[in-house]
Amino acid sequence: MIQLSPDCVVLELEGGNNLPCSVELMTVELLGETSSWMDPEILKNINHGVIVYLRDELGKQLVSFEEFAEVLKQVLKGFGFDLALPQSEEVASARVEKKDIADWLGRKDHGFELMMFQCLRNELSRTLANEPPCVLWIHGLRACVKNQLGARRWSRKCQDLNDQLIEFIRECFDRNANSDCSLVVHA
Repeated sequence: MIQLSPDCVVLELEGGNNLPCSVELMTVELLGETSSWMDPEILKNINHGVIVYLRDELGKQLVSFEEFAEVLKQVLKGFGFDLALPQSEEVASARVEKKDIADWLGRKDHGFELMMFQCLRNELSRTLANEPPCVLWIHGLRACVKNQLGARRWSRKCQDLNDQLIEFIRECFDRNANSDCSLVVHA
C-alpha cells in the first residue's frame, strides 16, 4: 500500500468514493480569490493547523467535504479571519472518474513508448470532451512504466519515464480540461 502524503487527507465523497486530496489545494479551492490575498506563510500555517486537528486531535484520515470546510472555518477563525465558506454540494457530490492507464494504452506488452504518448493524448482528450468529470483519477502509472521498460525493479530510468508521463498528462489535461475539473495521478 502506498502511504498517504503528509499534507493530504482522504475526502469522502457521496456514493462511497474516496479521493486523496491535498489540504493546501482544498483550502485554496474553498477560499477562492481570498487565498491570493493571504500571506503564503499564514496559508501554510492554516493548512498545518487543519492537518494537525484532523489527524492528531480527531484521529481521522477520512473526512467529508462539510467536515473539512467546518474545520477550515474554525482554523481561519483562530488566525483572525472570519470568512463565510461556501457549502459546495457540487464538490461533495463530485463525479470522480477512475481510469487505469493500462486500459487507455490498450496494450500490455512493452516497447511502444513512442506511440504511448499519442495514445494518452487521444484518450485524455476523449475522456474530457464527452462529459468531463469533476475529478479525473488516473491510476496504474507505476505498473505501466515498469511494463513499458520491461523492468522488474524500479530504477532511475523508470523514474525518468514516470516523470515524463506525469508532465505530459498534466500538459494534456491543462489544454483539454475546464477550470472546474481536477486531476489526480496515482501510482
